[in-house]
Amino acid sequence: MKVIAKNITKKYDDFFALNNISFELPENKIIGLIGHNGSGKTTILEIMAGLKKSDMGSLSYTQNRKFKADLGVVLQDNEFYSDAKVGELLSLFASFYPQNVDILQLEKKTKIDKFRNEFYRNLSGGMKQRVNIAIALVNNPSFLILDEPTTGLDPLARRDLWKLINSVTEKTTTVISSHYMDEVEKNCDYLIMLKNGSIVLKGYTKDIVNSNSMSLDELYIQINESEEESK
Repeated sequence: MKVIAKNITKKYDDFFALNNISFELPENKIIGLIGHNGSGKTTILEIMAGLKKSDMGSLSYTQNRKFKADLGVVLQDNEFYSDAKVGELLSLFASFYPQNVDILQLEKKTKIDKFRNEFYRNLSGGMKQRVNIAIALVNNPSFLILDEPTTGLDPLARRDLWKLINSVTEKTTTVISSHYMDEVEKNCDYLIMLKNGSIVLKGYTKDIVNSNSMSLDELYIQINESEEESK
């Protein structure tokens, strides 16, 4: 799915959460969304997911199905019924969509098949995120939104989750917000950096890193330190 945003603005009283931002997401790529806390990352993700409306601007999508049927979302505060088993949760969410889903195959694909009879509440943080992603994939979406999926995970769990994300998103336009610049540089084809509700950097990750002759982490610090020094 191709996603095009034009002049998106979102205000809360006099505060601009998003200020006239525009972008076009490359189709079937992993897009990293980065920026400091309060930069507007979650707001634009929620607007793209249809959970909030912008005050101005437009979003357009190229898809073959109705938009909500073509969308998968994992938000930061995803937390499912803790007394349900993993297999029960997948079956429940699959029942919301008309197409038949091979639950067992999806469990194997996301490597949660050994946990299908475990209660969600008993899973580790990394395994919960695997289940969350599996649930987001039950409708075989062409657009996937993941809001800081590796936050709070240890380095090994983060590495394994990225392996999963890379393995299941080959034919999916995927937007991932993250505070881990090394992860974005390594795994994301394209990136958008927000700062105070505006886009300050966007483009293919390798091109940005190569043209600036520094790592994404160094570039991120440089861009954000420049504002602090100007105050």
